Amino acid sequence: MAVQSLREINAYNLRTFKHHYVSEISGSLGDLGTFLPIAIALAANGTVSLASTLVFSGVFNILTGLFFGIPLPVQPMKAIAAVAIARSFSNGSIAAAGIFVGACILVFSVTGILHWFANVIPIPVIKGIQVGAGLSLIIAACGNMLHPLGWISPSWADNRLWAIAAFVALVLTNVFRRVPYALAVFVLGLVFAIIRTALAGHMPGFEVWHPFALIPTPHQWRVGAVDAGIGQIPLTTLNSIVAVVHLAHDLLPNVRTPSITHVGISVAGMNLLGCWFGAMPVCHGSGGLAAQYRFGARSGASVIFLGVLKLIIGF
Repeated sequence: MAVQSLREINAYNLRTFKHHYVSEISGSLGDLGTFLPIAIALAANGTVSLASTLVFSGVFNILTGLFFGIPLPVQPMKAIAAVAIARSFSNGSIAAAGIFVGACILVFSVTGILHWFANVIPIPVIKGIQVGAGLSLIIAACGNMLHPLGWISPSWADNRLWAIAAFVALVLTNVFRRVPYALAVFVLGLVFAIIRTALAGHMPGFEVWHPFALIPTPHQWRVGAVDAGIGQIPLTTLNSIVAVVHLAHDLLPNVRTPSITHVGISVAGMNLLGCWFGAMPVCHGSGGLAAQYRFGARSGASVIFLGVLKLIIGF
């Protein structure tokens, strides 16, 4: 029965990508606006390994697409990331936080506590979580990201004029739905970045990824679990598991929705594996699913494509 279900899921993935590959590729990039800034900020502080984060999240993207068949994102655990960036966590402390949350979610999943959460939490609360997550990202974008920008500064490629152009183009895609907005913005940004780094003489070097094991110390376990992990648990449980399952059913009613238990085990497994190797703690999330759906993703093929892209860059 399970084998037949996997065959149906991946037949759907292949059929969707074959007929709508531009939309699937564009949709796969819809959540990078959350993933990349947080991953790069943590890597710049030496808190996580960017290569390990790309490799492991790429593997998780591929497995998510293969087993669930929907554009389910692999995105940062935002509460942990916020504390880690503010307090300049060591790599051991953030690993401990991710492993602690993963272990708690695994216990919730196998004991049925997640199902109990889903049954007792009213639907309006779940919808409110989704709206709140979206509003928090809008406020952050309009405040923290736009505040340092001038009309034509700090550079020709990074200013308020481009921000307004991107916003106007996004609004127009509500009318012209077939335009691959996320893909166009991503390619344009990549071209700008290459030109600017080339002109500055700072083109990147390349080396093969070397995996390493990371074992937190007792102090790092305490700091990670208490200071960051505990605050992440309700956010992960509600937004990354319960809310994402409800949203998947609403957005993709003709596709089999994964169960709350399966999504919970997926979140637990990602962190119980990747964090031991310096990867960023990750989860699934309703905001990421909504973004990828909004920009064209309709199947697991989208996140499989993104996973392959991450693997290549990470390696």
